Amino acid sequence: MKERKDLWKPEEDQLLEETVLEYTSNGDSKASAFKKASTELGRTVSACQYRWNMVITKREDYGSEENTRNTAGSLTHETHETPDTVPPANLAQVIHFLRNFAKTQPDPDQMKENKCLHEEHVQLKLQNEELIKRLKEKETEYKNQLLQYGEMASILKEADQLLKHDSIEEKRAVH
Repeated sequence: MKERKDLWKPEEDQLLEETVLEYTSNGDSKASAFKKASTELGRTVSACQYRWNMVITKREDYGSEENTRNTAGSLTHETHETPDTVPPANLAQVIHFLRNFAKTQPDPDQMKENKCLHEEHVQLKLQNEELIKRLKEKETEYKNQLLQYGEMASILKEADQLLKHDSIEEKRAVH
């Protein structure tokens, strides 16, 4: 179990913020960002999540949530938007974005490989559908043949019984 650390240092807040922004800008979940930050900071995932939700996103310079006073002087709450649904709203987010811009740009070789893998996936999917169709046809054919063999077996059984019955009557007629 991780040791409890009570006070958060500004560097820890910054690391948590950068980690979450990096993960969400790459399309990863905040949960995975909290997990990564927890190992780097030596804090629990819950502590990182709480700090993110209750402190970092509430800061005025973060810009993801705004509080304004109406004419009566009471506090009104505008809609809350997550950082991955709005463009960068402050300098820290812009700097973070620019630092990670090269990481977010796809490599041309990776793009080619991704396209090839996607085409292969489509081909395999079509091949799988064709094989499933053929399997169903073979199952139907097998069931039909099984019925025919069953009918032939019952006909042969009847013929065998008739032959036995005829041979018993011939023996009686001979005696």
